[in-house]
Amino acid sequence: MIHYHRLGNIPPKHHVTHHEDEKLLMEQCMTRAGFDATYSILYYRIPPTDECRVGTMDLPGFCPVQPIADQALHRRHIRTQDAKPGGDFLTGRKTLLINDDIRVSICKPNKRGEHWFSNAEGDECWFAYQGGGVVETVFGPLPFKKHDYIIIPKATPYRLHPEGNKGTFLAFESTSYIDVPKQFRNDSGQVTMDAPFCHRDFRYPQELLKFDKNAHGEGPYPLVVKFDNRLSVHEYKHFPWDLAGWDGFSYPVAFNIHDYQPRTGAIHLPPTAHMNFAGRGFIICSFVPRKVDYYHKGDHRAIPCPYGHASVDCDEILYYVDGNFTSRKGIDFESISLHPMGVPHGPHPGKYEASIGTDRTNELAVMCDTFKPLKLTNAAVDLEDKDYNFTWIEKEA
Repeated sequence: MIHYHRLGNIPPKHHVTHHEDEKLLMEQCMTRAGFDATYSILYYRIPPTDECRVGTMDLPGFCPVQPIADQALHRRHIRTQDAKPGGDFLTGRKTLLINDDIRVSICKPNKRGEHWFSNAEGDECWFAYQGGGVVETVFGPLPFKKHDYIIIPKATPYRLHPEGNKGTFLAFESTSYIDVPKQFRNDSGQVTMDAPFCHRDFRYPQELLKFDKNAHGEGPYPLVVKFDNRLSVHEYKHFPWDLAGWDGFSYPVAFNIHDYQPRTGAIHLPPTAHMNFAGRGFIICSFVPRKVDYYHKGDHRAIPCPYGHASVDCDEILYYVDGNFTSRKGIDFESISLHPMGVPHGPHPGKYEASIGTDRTNELAVMCDTFKPLKLTNAAVDLEDKDYNFTWIEKEA
């Protein structure tokens, strides 16, 4: 995803014989955009096509999932902190918001990952609100820590193990890609020097996945695959993620939100100044502690609090992580606010004036802007603060 990487034993050229202990290894190309974009080449000891059974699975609340039919247009507040823990990283996922480009879920597992999963619809981005752990993937294990983003490329078999068998996660599923925005890359693919991060901030697998009978058990080994809003289950008699080596540009990475380098200005910058990742039809932004706007000339001073805006082209969601958010009141950590296109939104009463003269903000939040309307699911309705839309008419105490 971020730069070329290789692990294990690979031959000197693509598409040539490659043996291990006199056995020919199976080469598999994992490509993007057909054969025109990034790719990785993996060398399997046993072909990954060697499945022995195919079935189906339903996970209510995750897949299949549909939006609720009747949704009035207004600002919303989803209290994900009220969701109960349960399941693993797959069975515990609850999809809250969806459109044709992205799905937004929360997950509060209370066990290690039991299921292997592959999202064949698009890339995934997990945000670890609470706790660390490790993601086992076909590319190798990837440790993660609190407040990490974890990018999982499309069709990558993986399972997630939260530290201490508990955690809280926000998850984005694209129907395309999730990557470094193009404007942060030069013509050679290197991250530019004015980007809000550098290559060194990204972490990736450092060793191959090794079969462990105690951890992986005995076959058959099922892989749950998501495609077209359906789950299928593919079983293998052998452990199917046994590689001799791989190389390429497509693989999972971790990035900690505290490594994001915030931009500041004399006057308030638009939310796109906080962009971290991008996909087709959406962006993911990181709001981190930073110095705020410092313009002061005569009687005129910068107003650090975000100005009101009508969101005529974007839906905006914010996931509140830590600190004191400049523009909101009545919002707790783990809350998700949805401000839809078509209606104005802005700071809560009193917040606009109170921000004048401040020099720093300690807010920590994840934002996602989408260019198609987001629809709520039943899981979101069950967690919704029904009075949030009217909190702008209340006065500060």
